[in-house]
Amino acid sequence: MSSRPTITIVEIWTESEPPWDARGVPWIVRMLVRWAMTIVAFLVAEWTVNLLFSGDPFYLNGWQAIVFAPAIFVVIRAFLRPLLIFLTCPLQIITLGLFMLVVNALVLIASEEVSDWFGLDFAIDGFWEAVVGAVVIAVVAFAISRVLRRNPFGTLR
Repeated sequence: MSSRPTITIVEIWTESEPPWDARGVPWIVRMLVRWAMTIVAFLVAEWTVNLLFSGDPFYLNGWQAIVFAPAIFVVIRAFLRPLLIFLTCPLQIITLGLFMLVVNALVLIASEEVSDWFGLDFAIDGFWEAVVGAVVIAVVAFAISRVLRRNPFGTLR
């Protein structure tokens, strides 16, 4: 018999767990880290969408919009996205999950509308701009999350 080391799911989980999600870290710290990641993702999305489309179709004007629009997005995403995924389940299956791009764009548009209620200067001028913005936000948040992990690429022994 070989004495090959075995790796359990618990070991993989603990090695790839982000430091801010570790046990003993207060929930407020975890929320602040995710909020900061979303703020950075919004700024990168603003830059990318405005680079790809003419004019300024995606903008965050003022520090209030930069700070609070991502927070509104996170809250709306937590409540609205699961409902939209459930309601569009047949379309998700038919399109092999590509309809998720539309769901994410709708969440971004909804957060833009709610931001207007609070007087924040955050706007998205168009559906395709919202799709690109939602994709960029997801990719940037994922990339930042991977970089901040203890073991970013999860090397197996």
